[in-house]
Amino acid sequence: MSKTGVYMMDITPPMGMEFIGYHRPNGIQNIDERIFATAIIFETTEKKMVLISIDNIGMLIKDTNEIRAKVAKRLSIAIKNIMVVFTHTHSGPATASKDPVVEAYRTYLISSAVQAAVLANENIFPSQVGWNVTLGELGVNRREKDANGKVKMGTNLGGVVDRRIGLLAIKNQVTAEISGIIIFCTAHPNVLKGDSDILSADYPGRTRQILQQTLNCPVVVIQGAAGNINAKYRGSMEALNKMANILSGSILSTIPTIEFKPIRTLKTATAMLPMELKKVPNPTGIDVMATLAKKEWGVNTAKWRTALLDLYKQDMRDLIIDIEMQLIQINEGSFSGIPMEPFAETAIELKNTLENELAFFGGYTNGYLGYLPIKEAYPYGGYEVELNPVVYGPITSLWMPPAENTSERIVKKIIELYSLGK
Repeated sequence: MSKTGVYMMDITPPMGMEFIGYHRPNGIQNIDERIFATAIIFETTEKKMVLISIDNIGMLIKDTNEIRAKVAKRLSIAIKNIMVVFTHTHSGPATASKDPVVEAYRTYLISSAVQAAVLANENIFPSQVGWNVTLGELGVNRREKDANGKVKMGTNLGGVVDRRIGLLAIKNQVTAEISGIIIFCTAHPNVLKGDSDILSADYPGRTRQILQQTLNCPVVVIQGAAGNINAKYRGSMEALNKMANILSGSILSTIPTIEFKPIRTLKTATAMLPMELKKVPNPTGIDVMATLAKKEWGVNTAKWRTALLDLYKQDMRDLIIDIEMQLIQINEGSFSGIPMEPFAETAIELKNTLENELAFFGGYTNGYLGYLPIKEAYPYGGYEVELNPVVYGPITSLWMPPAENTSERIVKKIIELYSLGK
């Protein structure tokens, strides 16, 4: 018999808390909606798997691993059977600052996520699940070429977009009611911009509100390979509602098509990939990258510049970071993820190779490092390719962009995971 448990924990921070996603000097001044950590347990007679979704842009890998380790201990399961994903809202609270309030909140969030998993496990019920997928207009490619052939942040109407909206629905066999749904979609949750002082889970949160009122069950939104995909509508509460209406409408029209079945296949697999970074440049190259990031994004690049110069002086020009890839498969559908922001092309390549429209791939999984561009994007530069490490490197330790063949290596390795999962 297959079983499922679902539990939501409120993780709304105090007013005045630092934001992450866009710099806003006054912190959280208003709350549009409360934010949550939601745990879902999937269980068969042979296996138990935990999925935890957190309304946050993405915590550091070490903090995410702490959540997984504590859940593993409390539930007596392997860490590889626990996946933590982040909705990637750009209007959520900071968790990586040394500020005492932020540190206290991070501790609270970790504890709440673990407790959600424990309570989900204590409230499991006999269940069946069902998958389907539709198409929707949620995202737009944001890598727009300028007059010089370089890329700037904008709108590329001819660019690649993953339009799939996937749905995994859970039915309680005792009550015959839908008791939880997981949505897979691809568009940055950055509808609310840096001029907003409102705490919000962005369009995933507003979608959740609509669906929970309609279906009376917990809702989780998992972000896909949105590294080069912006929300199609942005900048206002009207845009937020429009995005949520598109997504919730797609889900409500898809639910009647779902065929529910017991969980016959429940697989998890993980693998580590030694990810090579581009070589640390000479001092002139370091200065060029820092100057460009400061000019285009207005960030203080002193910490990054100092760290890179130290690496150069120590002759540490070849950098490697181990990153984890994780796969979960439930019956005919699956989700694999990495702690980065991959491009939409990567997800499309993966589902085409597997010949399965229900094979979803995304980022913001088990932590956050930075962007993972495709090889074809490197000659054009841009924020996702060359500037993100300057902005977030001092926080995540991704000091330089990944080597140009990294996306290809990850696709190959994830395909291997499908034969390893058991």
